[in-house]
Amino acid sequence: MSHRAFTLATLLLTCLAGHVAADVDLVTVPRREATQLTIYNSEDITMVREHRLLTVKPGVNRIQFSWANTLIDPTSIDFRILDHQDKVDLIDTTFPSGRNDALQWNIQSQMAGKLPVEIRYFTSGITWKADYVGIADQDETELELTGYVRVLNNSGELYDNAQVRLVVGTINLVEKIAQLARRPAPGSLSVTGATGTIQLNGIDEKGLKLNAFADSIRLGGLARDSGALAPEEKKHVVKQGLSEYFLFTIEGREDIRDKEPKRLVSMKVAGVPLECIYKLSDRDGGAHFTKFYRFKNKKLVDDDGNDKDLPAMENLGLSPLPDGGVRLFSEYDNKDLAYVGGTTTKYIPIGDRVEVNVGRDSDITIVRRLKNQHVSNVVARQYKRRLDDTFVLYYDLIDYDETFVYEEEIVSGKPVVAKVELERHFEADMVLWGTDGKPKDWQSDEPGAYVDLHQAGARVERVDQNHAKYFLDLNPGEKRFVRYSVTYKRRKMAPELNTEKKREPL
Repeated sequence: MSHRAFTLATLLLTCLAGHVAADVDLVTVPRREATQLTIYNSEDITMVREHRLLTVKPGVNRIQFSWANTLIDPTSIDFRILDHQDKVDLIDTTFPSGRNDALQWNIQSQMAGKLPVEIRYFTSGITWKADYVGIADQDETELELTGYVRVLNNSGELYDNAQVRLVVGTINLVEKIAQLARRPAPGSLSVTGATGTIQLNGIDEKGLKLNAFADSIRLGGLARDSGALAPEEKKHVVKQGLSEYFLFTIEGREDIRDKEPKRLVSMKVAGVPLECIYKLSDRDGGAHFTKFYRFKNKKLVDDDGNDKDLPAMENLGLSPLPDGGVRLFSEYDNKDLAYVGGTTTKYIPIGDRVEVNVGRDSDITIVRRLKNQHVSNVVARQYKRRLDDTFVLYYDLIDYDETFVYEEEIVSGKPVVAKVELERHFEADMVLWGTDGKPKDWQSDEPGAYVDLHQAGARVERVDQNHAKYFLDLNPGEKRFVRYSVTYKRRKMAPELNTEKKREPL
């Protein structure tokens, strides 16, 4: 909070005796010693922690704290005395009559000197967004990945010398902080406490899910012995798991100015393993391959498969990656960069992967041939359908099996091994015989698409009820033939054979 929003004043009443007035003295407000912002992006809520060094003198020191033109929630303001508790007491807290943007702390001091205090509160209007930029090397085997966080401050306040912490996860907030910040004035209210902590309409009562939130307040906080905001330390990122949340602490201090977006580096990882995947699917026509870059949110390993000893800011797989945009570039021999593709990702769990479409690829071709087609097991079956309370209608429909045998010829023109994924669509609910073995219902007479891919010479995977996928690793210049069949068991098919529409009584 800025100096204009946080003022210390001596509030003297003319009716007080002279010896009482002598106990009240003016306290000079210094700049913030440290500020911490914990930003919850799933809701418009930020936890602010400020450290200040107050100059106190023996007697009563009266402090006025105001937040005009900001989005601070007054019910969450928490004042703590961090040292000299045996010599300094918080007498009470008073809201000036008719105001909803100020309160007054009255401190009784037996000492003169510096007094460290902490002020905590919730505010709204501060959000963050993540984005990622990757540069692929010339061989397309490694990626240099940089993560950024853009902090947007529309709270009406400047937060200088701020440590930024980001929380990934969804919280349950009953009342919005912006609504609480605009509540009417509470009237004249005084709260007394001797512990140095005043908390009005406590944090728990607003419905904030605190099982992990309380931990986020404690972990890596601004405790006097934490050293969390040492100004000369090299910046790094601390990643901590809090139940269903993850907390990202970006070390160092930044000025988070109102209406001025701030871009911070959240990670910078070199040597991320990169795969090129070539996909073909009936969903987009099934005639051409599309190239994808793929990398995983996994820890980096050395040549022996052991985890590398890297700082958190220079590694993956320590925490989920927040939602954000991914933009990838390819590096040429002369170090120029070419944009190859981008995507928007959802929350990426540890071990999960990111795929970016980098465009159509013509170096891998496919020809699909229908090698055989035949109909078998034709049976005419008689069915009955009730017409009304008097008659039933006889009708005859056809059951039969129709089999298609396909051969797909795939040719790779790549100078390296190419990982290929082919996805095919089938017109009915699928029974798949793949690499997992013959299914139990393979001989069933139920209608459906019975797909035989077990001799394809490839790993086979069910995608959904109507799609199957197989995977190939093609050597440079290799030509591969994949053969498979699908039998559609068609039931109750027209034309109806009973053209006389015979009927009889029930």
